[in-house]
Amino acid sequence: MPSVYINTDRKPLTGLPPPNPKVKSFHQALPLYRPTPLVSLPEIAQQLGIQYLLVKDESSRLGLPAFKILGASWATARAVAKHVGLETRFLATSENIDNDLSLKNLASAAQTADLALYAATDGNHGRAVGRMAKYLGIKARIFIPGMVDEETKSKIASEGAAVEVVNGSYDQTMIATKLACDQHEGGKGLLISDTALEIEDEVPQWIVEGYQTMFDEIEEQIREATGRQTITHVIVPVGAGSLACAVVTHFSTPRSPKPEIMTVEPESAACLKASLEAGKMTSVHATYTICTGMCCGTLSASVWPILREGVTVASTVNDQEVDKAIHTLQEYSISTGPCGAASFAAIQKLARVEGIQLGPNSVVIILCTEAKRGYELRA
Repeated sequence: MPSVYINTDRKPLTGLPPPNPKVKSFHQALPLYRPTPLVSLPEIAQQLGIQYLLVKDESSRLGLPAFKILGASWATARAVAKHVGLETRFLATSENIDNDLSLKNLASAAQTADLALYAATDGNHGRAVGRMAKYLGIKARIFIPGMVDEETKSKIASEGAAVEVVNGSYDQTMIATKLACDQHEGGKGLLISDTALEIEDEVPQWIVEGYQTMFDEIEEQIREATGRQTITHVIVPVGAGSLACAVVTHFSTPRSPKPEIMTVEPESAACLKASLEAGKMTSVHATYTICTGMCCGTLSASVWPILREGVTVASTVNDQEVDKAIHTLQEYSISTGPCGAASFAAIQKLARVEGIQLGPNSVVIILCTEAKRGYELRA
């Protein structure tokens, strides 16, 4: 099966929500906030025959080794605010977070309501939800598939969360998590899921909204990096599709030219590529990959309509290509794990594919989504 699919059925997107200025001000109020770097790799750009290759390095975000805390924190705050009746004030139009809705006061409200957070994860999302539970002073139950390694499990537990292993896939883990949350006494469990089982699920949409801060930073950094604000291509890794949805949503705002949105998935878990090829949302049987955070067999239901219309090219990479990309990035002082290196592996492949518009005027941003971590490279 070809490793690259060019989406000829895409259409202009309309009706997408505008950027929410509240998101970035919320993140700026969290502990350890600072913008993550946008790193230029001119030598690699020259090898690829493009003008700029820029890496958005998310290896350290809000004190955690991945971008996931952006979505998890915003979605958790919105879910808590809605549950305790403070949603209208939380979404007030002032640029600064209302003092009464600071993290401290949201924590007080969450504790009074005796709330608990639930999440399914194969790594970074669960740890991010655990960190938010710690900030709020409430309990978290994080469910993981059996294939997740002990290091990842211990890091989630280090946030004070209870970690429960499900003997099944990520998709099965999601269902088990929802069931446990629904059975939480008094309806006080909040499911902080980055994968929508139904298209109308709110929390996964809030997670997508939370990633806006990353793109706000890129818009501010691109002029410093290139002397202009043109972006021609963005390469984004895909698991359940929330980050890719955020990319499509952000870059669908009026601009000229509009960047081409290119995605990458593991060969063993390419549910977006399979869906685009089929013309409908399609599940795949996901098997082991070193890109554990991308090992999803089914897209989030709420992102599929947007990705179907907004993604230009869907690509896949194998674990050996990702492993090589990790070591190449290390030579340029970018220390990343497999999910972070997948986009770099993809651009090296895409630059050689006929019919893809990459050339000497291309300004390419790749999203490098996690820090260096251990993994088992299987033959």
